[in-house]
Amino acid sequence: MSKLAHALRLARSFAILSRAVLTRGPMRARTLKDRLAMFPKDGLPVERSVDIRWNDHQVPWITASTDRDCAVALGAVHAHLRLTQLEVLRKVAYGRVAEIAGPAAIDVDRALRTLGIAQAVPGILAMQPPETKAWLEGFVDGLNHVIEHAPEDPPDFPLLGLSRERWTPADVMAVGRAAVADVNWVIWLRLIPLRRDPDWPDLWDKLLAHGTGTIANLAGWDLETMLATALGPALKGSNAYAVHKDASATGTALLAGDPHLPISVPNIWMAAGFRSPSYHCVGFQLPGLPFTAFGRNPDLAWGGTAPHTASSDLFDLSGLMYEPFDMRAETIEVRGGRDERVEIRTSRYGPIISDAVPMNATYALRWVGHEPSDELSSMLALNRARSFEEFREAADGMAVPGQNWIVAERAGGIAKQIAAKLPKRPHAPLADLVSKPDAIAHWDAYVTARDFPPERDPPRGYVVSANDRPEDTPAPLSYFYSPVDRVERIGRVLADARPVTMETLTTLQRDVTVPGALLLRDRLMRLVKAAGERESGGGGPSREEVLSARGEVAPLIVDWDGSYPEESRGALAFELLIAHISAHYHSQAERAFHGAVFTARTLVSQDLHEPRTELVAAVASGLVATAKELKRYRVWGDIHRLRLAHVLGGLPLVGRRLVFADLPVGGTSDAVMKTAHPAVPRPHRAFYGSIARFACDCGDLDSASGVLLTGQDGWLKSETMLDQLPLWREGRAMALPLTPEAVARHFPHATPIAAS
Repeated sequence: MSKLAHALRLARSFAILSRAVLTRGPMRARTLKDRLAMFPKDGLPVERSVDIRWNDHQVPWITASTDRDCAVALGAVHAHLRLTQLEVLRKVAYGRVAEIAGPAAIDVDRALRTLGIAQAVPGILAMQPPETKAWLEGFVDGLNHVIEHAPEDPPDFPLLGLSRERWTPADVMAVGRAAVADVNWVIWLRLIPLRRDPDWPDLWDKLLAHGTGTIANLAGWDLETMLATALGPALKGSNAYAVHKDASATGTALLAGDPHLPISVPNIWMAAGFRSPSYHCVGFQLPGLPFTAFGRNPDLAWGGTAPHTASSDLFDLSGLMYEPFDMRAETIEVRGGRDERVEIRTSRYGPIISDAVPMNATYALRWVGHEPSDELSSMLALNRARSFEEFREAADGMAVPGQNWIVAERAGGIAKQIAAKLPKRPHAPLADLVSKPDAIAHWDAYVTARDFPPERDPPRGYVVSANDRPEDTPAPLSYFYSPVDRVERIGRVLADARPVTMETLTTLQRDVTVPGALLLRDRLMRLVKAAGERESGGGGPSREEVLSARGEVAPLIVDWDGSYPEESRGALAFELLIAHISAHYHSQAERAFHGAVFTARTLVSQDLHEPRTELVAAVASGLVATAKELKRYRVWGDIHRLRLAHVLGGLPLVGRRLVFADLPVGGTSDAVMKTAHPAVPRPHRAFYGSIARFACDCGDLDSASGVLLTGQDGWLKSETMLDQLPLWREGRAMALPLTPEAVARHFPHATPIAAS
């Protein structure tokens, strides 16, 4: 599609969505009491009475006499709290985003349908055992009860052109598949155009050595960015760590974790507890998925991080003369426009993704998630597990997404386990982003969790995962890993704090120190010195300007300790200088490459070695530009912002009506408290990062605590939509207990459900 045609589609979508925002009347504020009164408890299809209790943040705790009744109540709670979010997720899973966003999303829908996110769903449903089917059907019955009986539509339904539609078990599984889409797809879309650049081989080698597979910037309206936004839940990072009983101050195992995902309102996570004959869990869940993704039961606690698993391959089919393709036609319904008919081709290598995303070649995408696998049964078994051995057995059924699981036992043990299903590729550097057709042979055999040896009770007294590179794997786990800053920082703090307390774990979740930044700082200072000795000329700043700027900038960076609190002026100077040096030194292709990944600082640092003439000149220009910016901005938080907005908050002009907070925030892309950002010398929003926190002492059933960056409720103008933000900023959390007595104390608002 031409740039003009894309611009016209964008303009039409902006007009449709802006009109919806402008014509929407004032939204009524809702108290917690109002929202609980809106829960349609009458007629909920349960066989016996169910007790739902709520805390002051509208987090539910469900107690049921049967597993199915528990699932029904859980489904009702999900729909009550997050109905708009559920409908949006379902439209993403099926490639129906244009029904919300209008003509601008036609290409997004074509790409989503071509990717075949939901194609394995019939096979998944067929392989589920009876107990999983019963749980899933109960959950769907709860969803549909609220959809049919809720007294009002959510206030953003008309903004997004949504209406109430019943759900099926297939819809839940489709949403589940969308939530585990391959994190690498998005970076591939950004990098494919760069393969035409003469420097591509060097860029690719650098990425394999130092890069990570997630984009840094979710701002913009190009196809790649809109697709990345649609697949937001799939863009996973995270920290998780556990401390052995012998290394803890309580003599019991401790665990903490904070998942990293795109920052949004409502939050991608929601908190809940539930108890039935088979289950007794509390923690965090993804809307529309009926299990605890990270949390605890009486015997185990678990958290996880994404290893950015290599669960997909791109195959170049351009040279295949007689390769047969299957073709189907689908119709995309378009809000405010004519329906669009699209043709989708598939092959034995996978769907032809280059038909949907321009790539100047014929590329097919093969994904592990195209094949049926029963993650729901695995997660339910994981929620029921009473020992690490049971946990590991449950994890072996997980194919997508891959996870680095961190587990702590009530008995005091700890473990780390990789769970993934991957093609059995050879251990060799990936030659290029795109594979030759004969590499399809690697997909003839797979490795699964049982092939990855666990790390169990190490002598150092802790296990940790932060998307870092594992030491040995039976097949390549990933090609893109995060820098070592987070994993090394967590390890150092835990080692130095022994015996470790719960306070140490929860304080660490807010840590903003990046050890690797100091190495780059020292390298920068050598270049800054060389820039001050450089003679004027070549069109750059004069020596006098450089020396003056150095006098303002250098002391701030020299005295900086590598930490990124929002009030740091040293962090501001450091980040401004890096961004300005890169702007003057790197080519357009290199800057596009850096903009495609979170680890721009790591990648840029690889270039800052010998004081070459061009590099010194760029540093000189960067110093002068940084000195000017330091007159405009005072501290890191002046340009590093936490902007909390509805999905339509990015609309030009009218979107500001749906921006709920714009605050300074600490952290950075490689801090334990991740608040990831592009490397730009101007105000920017943190797009991705630590959006939930969980911690517990496995020896104390009522010790668990958790907090969301925003709030529990997805209802706009609800009292509990953003009420946890102060807790998150101040390092506080909600109690998430397990015993009935503590649940009654911390969850005082009762919603009794009578048998229907």
